[in-house]
Amino acid sequence: MARAVTIWPFVLFGVIEPALLIWAYVVLLRDPKQFYLDQVPHAPLAEVAGFTPQAELLVLLLGNVYVLLALLAVICIWTPYRSVATYYILAVALADLGHIYATYSIWGENFWNLNQWNDMMWGNVGLSAFLHVNRLATVLGVFGQGAK
Repeated sequence: MARAVTIWPFVLFGVIEPALLIWAYVVLLRDPKQFYLDQVPHAPLAEVAGFTPQAELLVLLLGNVYVLLALLAVICIWTPYRSVATYYILAVALADLGHIYATYSIWGENFWNLNQWNDMMWGNVGLSAFLHVNRLATVLGVFGQGAK
């Protein structure tokens, strides 16, 4: 079966990225509170609110989104239809920017201090930026053209 994208985007978006999303889901399930705290490690959790049931629910729902994105990546990247893969890649590229901006809007000046970054920050910003550049390069044909 012909692939809609060439080998590098196929491996990156159709194998590595889904695996990382599933790994994030596993990490989240193992310790939802720590996952929550790691989102903004330089800001102490308010003692009044703590890790509320609402916060735990949002973390678990985010995990569900990770699984959904992993499945969509496999379906949309493994398809032989180039238009499906291209529209998926463009949609996720746009989401990358929103993801990075959301992190910036909360982290403020700490966003630029790489010494403050933890694993979560490298994933939220570093990995998202890396994937975004590769998504744009794929759509622009830098890695070649897949099946039509």
